[in-house]
Amino acid sequence: MLNAMLIAGLLLLAPSPAHALETTHLPPERLHALGSALANKAGSSQWQLLWQNVRTAGYLTNHPTRLHFSVPHRELPTLARETLAQADQVEALERTRARYRRDFHPQVIGQRDGQALNALCLVVDWRAVPHGMRDRPEAYLRLARLLDSYPCD
Repeated sequence: MLNAMLIAGLLLLAPSPAHALETTHLPPERLHALGSALANKAGSSQWQLLWQNVRTAGYLTNHPTRLHFSVPHRELPTLARETLAQADQVEALERTRARYRRDFHPQVIGQRDGQALNALCLVVDWRAVPHGMRDRPEAYLRLARLLDSYPCD
């Protein structure tokens, strides 16, 4: 009973989609700035969730026909931070998500079906950042979710 009340209370405090930062309404320059700020402020729990999702998706397992990272796993945190901080491209996804992409050519980041992939993509959910704080998001950066990261072309 107490758990149900706690969960209900947390849901009331969470920004509703109507008040959440909508990436589809932001210019790429703003999304770049948000990614750069997040690269510098993300906490260890945010990164742990990301790597858990990456592991669950199977991107850390070398498989000849599936998408996977081929760089040493110890390099991935640095590459991911660089991707957020200095993305070559940012693309809004759905309402509150954005995909950050950085090309590391000639370095091969991963493979899919034997094809070398030189870029890293990282997906962030900005739902926890209230729309009104898009220009001053610092207090909310630790609530943004690092959802996924994978080699891309």
